[in-house]
Amino acid sequence: MTFSFTKKNNLKLYLQYTAIFALIAFFVYGTYFVTGHSLIWHLDGAQQHLPLLEEFRKTLLNILRHPFSPWPQWSFKLGLGGDIFQINAYYVTGDLFNYLILLFPASKIIFAYQFLIILRLYCVGLIFCYFASHFSFKNTIILSGTVVYLFNAFLLYANIAQPFFSIPFMIFPLLILGIERVLQQKSIWPLTFAFCWMLFSNFYFAYILGFGALLYLGLRYLITYRKKIGFFKTFFKLGLSTIISLSITAILWVPEMLAVFSSTRSNAPFVNGLRLYPLYYYLALPSQLINGGNRNFYFWSALGFASISFFAIVFILIKIKNYPLLGTSFILGLIMLLFPQFGALFNGLTSPSNRWTLMLSLPIAISVCILIEQLDKLTHKTKLTLTYCLAIYSCWIFFTYFFQNDEKLFIPMAFLFISYGFLIYYSSGQKNHSNYAFLALIVVNVIFNAIYFEAPYNGGYSNEMLPLKSFEKLIKTRYAGLDKDIKSSNSYRVSTISQNYNLGNSFHMYNAQPNKLNSITSYYSLQNVNVGDFARKMQNSQYEANIPISQFSDRTVLNNFLGVRYIFAQINQQNSAKIPVNYLPEKASTRSTSGSDNQSDSNDTQTIRYRTKQAFPLIYWQNTVIDSKQLKSMTTTAKERALASGVRVSNSIAKHYPKAKLTNDTQELEYYLVSSRGNIVSTSNLEHLDSTETYKIILKNPGNYKDSELHIELSNIKYHQLSLTNQIQIEQIKQATLTSNGIITNNDSYNYYRYLRYHILNGSPDNSFSIKVSSSLGTESITQPKQSELSFYKTVTSGVLNLGYFTSTPKYFTLTPSKLGTYDFKLKIVAEKLGKTYNKEVAKIQKNRLKSLKFSKNNITGTIKTIKNGILTSSIPFSKGWSIYDNGKRLKAIKTNTGFLGAQLQSGSHHIQLIYSTPGLKSGKLISVIGTILTITSLSLLILIRKLFFHKTKK
Repeated sequence: MTFSFTKKNNLKLYLQYTAIFALIAFFVYGTYFVTGHSLIWHLDGAQQHLPLLEEFRKTLLNILRHPFSPWPQWSFKLGLGGDIFQINAYYVTGDLFNYLILLFPASKIIFAYQFLIILRLYCVGLIFCYFASHFSFKNTIILSGTVVYLFNAFLLYANIAQPFFSIPFMIFPLLILGIERVLQQKSIWPLTFAFCWMLFSNFYFAYILGFGALLYLGLRYLITYRKKIGFFKTFFKLGLSTIISLSITAILWVPEMLAVFSSTRSNAPFVNGLRLYPLYYYLALPSQLINGGNRNFYFWSALGFASISFFAIVFILIKIKNYPLLGTSFILGLIMLLFPQFGALFNGLTSPSNRWTLMLSLPIAISVCILIEQLDKLTHKTKLTLTYCLAIYSCWIFFTYFFQNDEKLFIPMAFLFISYGFLIYYSSGQKNHSNYAFLALIVVNVIFNAIYFEAPYNGGYSNEMLPLKSFEKLIKTRYAGLDKDIKSSNSYRVSTISQNYNLGNSFHMYNAQPNKLNSITSYYSLQNVNVGDFARKMQNSQYEANIPISQFSDRTVLNNFLGVRYIFAQINQQNSAKIPVNYLPEKASTRSTSGSDNQSDSNDTQTIRYRTKQAFPLIYWQNTVIDSKQLKSMTTTAKERALASGVRVSNSIAKHYPKAKLTNDTQELEYYLVSSRGNIVSTSNLEHLDSTETYKIILKNPGNYKDSELHIELSNIKYHQLSLTNQIQIEQIKQATLTSNGIITNNDSYNYYRYLRYHILNGSPDNSFSIKVSSSLGTESITQPKQSELSFYKTVTSGVLNLGYFTSTPKYFTLTPSKLGTYDFKLKIVAEKLGKTYNKEVAKIQKNRLKSLKFSKNNITGTIKTIKNGILTSSIPFSKGWSIYDNGKRLKAIKTNTGFLGAQLQSGSHHIQLIYSTPGLKSGKLISVIGTILTITSLSLLILIRKLFFHKTKK
């Protein structure tokens, strides 16, 4: 294959593409609208992309109106507070399509968001048409490849779930064209433009696409250009292009890169501890190629192309001597799909996510074009090989279907055999309209795939979209109207009750945007590592890398410490009675009943707003400290309780201040563990071999621990899973025991197959587990996720479960392991009294708050008078971007309580000013300005020199 850069008039091609796109889009997007769904995914779309786009529009308008005012760089709307510049750089700033939001009024934001989703996908196809027009394909062949490139399972999902994932599908073809131009000794500017777009769009995309571009460059050079071009001259031009693009876009990628390296995800384990993928992955991988209706993206191996893609890949591998680059790409791609280490490499050396497969779409689509073009050259031997491969592939699919029963394979398999029929028919001399026939076949194929993918039946994707008009309703009724009479302020925060607040459609309260109230929870890919460190230090059992705080299991002191003034809870939902102490009901929404005939109120809905007067101030002063020696022998609950007694600082600072007098408000409770079978057992080497068996944690002398919040502290957790053979044996024995209709009804062979199938499809044996503890107030659990959870994977060895605040201590709690196997862990029950001593300490903290707080863009000011030297303490997440000034004099910002901003203060009167500047923004801006000036200057000189040289030559 040879790239040709001869100028062509592609207007007819683009018009034809537009008509085909409109036809397919009618079914792709119409399926959602006809069934009453929007294009707003209930997770990332509703909680990240759309709210951020709405705020981004406000920011852009403000910049246009006040071009010399500072950009917003800090926001208290991001959970406890975070860098809004870095978050925007990751999600919205680099997506050029988001700037079109300025063309829409504020009332049409939701429409604009969905319109831009469709526009992005349309532009993906336009760019592929432009890319493919550099070859000698006819328009109908290019359109066939375009449809394959566009409507695959990856884009059917990501185009709506995370709209910015459409962008790399646009950039990658332009990167390839730019590299090819340089290799053919042409201009570097198209490549520089592609590099700039890549670096500007998103750091994560730049990382993936940069790797892909390097792989292409290496393969192309070794296969085609090694003996044709000068090495040093060519790679000098490539290096120059890279340096120019890096310098011009530094204003975005420098702060974003620093954010990535200082985020909670930077500590993720490599490959999630995997050596190979689970067996079910390898069983399903072949079918993933054509299963366009599939959403089980095992480790994000999202392929799902039109069925003809199978024959295109086989054809290229048969003719690999003619198409060495494509053939090598497929072989390399297959190897990379087989080993999780490659997925982790492309995912920033973290979880084995195969999102890099987006780059396979380009060679597969081009291969389809080649196959259709070469129809008349298919030899008998080639067709025989295609037949054998079809037979082998079909046998494998049928075998795995018998095992997995995936009905979504019906459409892809039907079109696989139809495509085979078309290939045989049109390669046998039937050339008339063959290109149109294949185009029609592929169009119908992807339409059926899309409908099967999206229709809200059998778990279709539409079920995960918000219904039409529901996002608007969500904004208005997020807290059932109980937030309307609350004054908005950055000085306090709100929360909900864990596992309680249900807004329907699996919508979790991960983010509070858009809302006037600041919530402690947040859900973004970039979370401040210091907040994560604090959550882990306090053994937050709800911790996730993307959601480090959540509701902190409703622990009273931590809610107070984080400044939670209001808590919203729903009745008749889980944990509705597990309200932190001193949060008293203040207001309730109108109660609505289910109206069922049996008058049951189990489905009644009502939200109650609770308020406390014990929320810590956002910024306050403490003169007693806690050092590492004091913390060493303390339980996690005691460390939590100590937040009201003193401030945790480094030992080098702590030695200059008096130590906090820690209270005896926490006590360990004695208990013993009894199996539901009547045996006293130990948490050490606990063999759980019966799925119906539970355990009671029976307290000794429960009457001694009244008016306390009870915590279960789990540590040194080790779980040893059963082998697959043992697991099946135990389940078969249990099934035989439970058979109630006679021995002849027990089918051992079928039961063995049923259990084997279940465990293989679920990746057993694996290291995941859950330990659940229930009380009369609610349920908490600690969970080790599966290694297939990718970004949500974590290694769990400890955690604190809050059982609630009890005025009279119950006699027992129920502990339930989730899986069979052997558990080994340490369990402590700690009672935390929150009485007069605690109330006095909180009152002292509130008295020593920073007064006259004023918030402006990237700026907080306040005053305080101290009678002793001490520590300015806060619940503002620590970041190197903060600068602290006392009466105009800059202080050194220190880290307090593991993850928060503070500074040392001497006695006296203080006017405090906190100023935030995004780390890396100033240096990135400077590099961008210098790089842009040098680039423009060099380009102008080059143009001038060429003109003078041309004029001299002409003379």
